[in-house]
Amino acid sequence: MRGTLVSKILLKLTHFHANKMCFKNLTGTRLRVMIWVGFVVGCVAKFVTGSLFVYNVYQDDIKQTFNYTQKEMEIQPSLLNLGLGVGFLPGMIYDRFGPTVTSLVGLFVSVGSYMLLWSTTRFIDFYKTAGGLVSVYFMFCGLGSVFTYMVALNTNVINFSEKHRGKIVGGLNCFFAGSPSVFSVVFYKLIQKAEDHADSFATFMAFFAILFAFVDIVCALFLRVYKKRDEEVYTVDPSKIEDDINNKANTEQNSDPKSKPEVQLNDLSGVNSQSENKCCTPQKSQKVEPKTLKEILIDVDFYLLIGMFSCASSIGLVYLNNLTVISKSVHLDHKDQDLVLIVPITNALISVTIGFASDFFQEKIQRMVILMFSCFLYVGLTVLAMLLGDSYTALCFATFFCGLGTGIIWSLTPTVMSEMFHISNLGRNWGIALLFAALLGMAGQYSFGALYDEQKPENELFCYGLHCVAGGLGVCVGFSVLAVVFGIILMLHRGIKLSR
Repeated sequence: MRGTLVSKILLKLTHFHANKMCFKNLTGTRLRVMIWVGFVVGCVAKFVTGSLFVYNVYQDDIKQTFNYTQKEMEIQPSLLNLGLGVGFLPGMIYDRFGPTVTSLVGLFVSVGSYMLLWSTTRFIDFYKTAGGLVSVYFMFCGLGSVFTYMVALNTNVINFSEKHRGKIVGGLNCFFAGSPSVFSVVFYKLIQKAEDHADSFATFMAFFAILFAFVDIVCALFLRVYKKRDEEVYTVDPSKIEDDINNKANTEQNSDPKSKPEVQLNDLSGVNSQSENKCCTPQKSQKVEPKTLKEILIDVDFYLLIGMFSCASSIGLVYLNNLTVISKSVHLDHKDQDLVLIVPITNALISVTIGFASDFFQEKIQRMVILMFSCFLYVGLTVLAMLLGDSYTALCFATFFCGLGTGIIWSLTPTVMSEMFHISNLGRNWGIALLFAALLGMAGQYSFGALYDEQKPENELFCYGLHCVAGGLGVCVGFSVLAVVFGIILMLHRGIKLSR
């Protein structure tokens, strides 16, 4: 009896494992409302996690507060991205325990890490020689954020039909990509003007701690999986749910045995009942089967896809994190408040647009073709910034290309991954891709900082001239070419044509 009570309490805490949930007690209308409430909550969660990409607006405050070198400064966003890249851990926790537990873990990690960053300005003398410890704090910020990121992404990808997957992922990414523009305005207009360098940084970190506390609690309360995820993808059929509820007795007595569901689902208490009807119906047979971790790690196509994504996304991260460094080097830092808005706004607009477009045109243009286009955008932006970055117009165009490429690559890669390697264990697979991207991004960030410091005069905090950033941008050119190569090989290997 006691064991049964404990089991029920644990089941309520996690609100049932994502792989075992089928909410047959919800009417069709209420079920649709709850799914859309989950989408809205997911958008809010994605909006807050987008705060990871505003490091460029407050990095000068850190540098002038603690007198760090550029190499030390590059380690901080590198470890921030590495924390984001340990997404396979939150992904596996999500796959095992569901959204509630994952949100609560994210709450603890995010709030704790941002409060540690807030505390650094209370001990400036100590942290001037402990830059590595500050970088570790940033890594935990990234890790906490990816818990929230995974909950928002995975829950909504599972809850909505596959035919709308591009729109759902694109819509979520729109909030993820667009939020840095809002946070940048908050920092420049409300925080920086009222504080000195140290206080501006501390206030911003406390602000993020409060935001993550709020959003993770909301995710834990409202994000649920409302459809069964097994060997087939199930989509909610509200009319069938209502019919089952209102006519259950007649259905059991009069239904043709041949028309009964082949798969029996467990009831909410976990007890299997052969007399129950399914609350979910299969949308369509899947062309691919779920793969174990061992199988996915020896799949060549998986490595080609994450190789393309890692190279491309690392360029976006290095360029975005160092945008204000580039502008300061070429004496365009007075335009920072405008430059830092280009990527998030462009990213947000293209994210939602490409989501709808990829779903609408998927019968004619495969998503991989659009991903390849984004890789060529990265080639263009890196070459343009390296050769003509001292021109404000050229820098604006390069930044615009970065927004376009980032919006496409982050919106479509999870969708393509779920289609190539099944929706099952998407959290794990996407988390592995994020880890590879973070490691490559770390190499790019470190190279950028090292090459910058080599050009900087001794005893100077900043370096001026396009030559200061040309070396780091040259590394990004190499990454962009690799992304194109990986994409072409993947398309040839899978026989993907430019049009169907």
